[in-house]
Amino acid sequence: MNVAELFHEELNPVLRRLGARAKGAGPVPPDEEDTEVRRGVWSTLAELDGLLPALPPRLGGPPDAMARRVRTAALMGPALYGSPYLDTMITADVLAADGRHDALLGPIASGELTCALAVREHAADEPGTPVPLAIDPARGLVSGVRRLVAFAADVDHLLVVGEEGHALVASGAPGVRHRRQDDIGRGDLYRVDLDDAAAVPGGLLPPGPHYEAALARGRLQQAAHLTGLTRGALELTVERLRTRSAFGRPLAKQQAPAFRLAALAAETTAVDSLVRALAAEADDGADIRQTAAQALFLAADLAREATAEAVHLHGAAGLTEEQDVSVFYRCAAVDAVRLGSPTRLRLEAARLLAAAYAPNPE
Repeated sequence: MNVAELFHEELNPVLRRLGARAKGAGPVPPDEEDTEVRRGVWSTLAELDGLLPALPPRLGGPPDAMARRVRTAALMGPALYGSPYLDTMITADVLAADGRHDALLGPIASGELTCALAVREHAADEPGTPVPLAIDPARGLVSGVRRLVAFAADVDHLLVVGEEGHALVASGAPGVRHRRQDDIGRGDLYRVDLDDAAAVPGGLLPPGPHYEAALARGRLQQAAHLTGLTRGALELTVERLRTRSAFGRPLAKQQAPAFRLAALAAETTAVDSLVRALAAEADDGADIRQTAAQALFLAADLAREATAEAVHLHGAAGLTEEQDVSVFYRCAAVDAVRLGSPTRLRLEAARLLAAAYAPNPE
């Protein structure tokens, strides 16, 4: 068995609804059976070496780590599998670059340790621009508020990102409080309050390029996830059009919807090819900060457009909770801005591009 078989088209319909909670559920936890299944999928992912790319090559990680990560993220897309995969991988990259927490990377790769990224103080904050965090380096304590933290109550550690520095904090440590927030994706997002919460030993990390590089790699993974999500929505729509008829013919055989789906499928293939090419460049040591921002912008824009079109082509039924296409639409709206708004991604890509082609002062 491999990761592709884990996220198989026959299993994906079951995985799409795992952990989903109705709007307004507040502190009500997800269904226990769903939680166990989701954890089982995570354990199986680890057994299939799906988390092995968390290790850098110096610790036995594969040389094609980014290529493997984007393949896994793309497979998760059609399943809409909600998990701390993205945040855990970003955290692993920060820890690997810091070099003082190699002992944590093994448990991450084996699935025993999960992490969440806590970066926003307010919903409009951008992950690429860390906001203030009160840090007491003498006592190793941090205080602050972070919102929209995915799976904060379920993970083992939080990577709290701040302007002055970052802190790795145990999710259940004294001084850490979680409060679930509703989101249109019906997922697990939390507000996290830290009041003199103790970082793990050596868990105060300096600001700088380590986080920027890890965020770029995370953006490439998120682009792959959104590309997979788009493909899943289009596949559902094709099946739907085969069962709907107008003017005595199935909609799938009518030019207007068929051509529209063909165009979206072609765009999806193009973005997927771009993401995979950039992953190969990252594995070769290239700086992908600019190109990852560009790829995520393209993938996010396409995911929003394609899922909206998918709902439209499903007809009135596409607006109901019973149709999986509505889940794709909601998840696309949330995941598209998770690691940066469209405006921010464009600005970052433009700034880096200008810097790359700036005249040499010499």
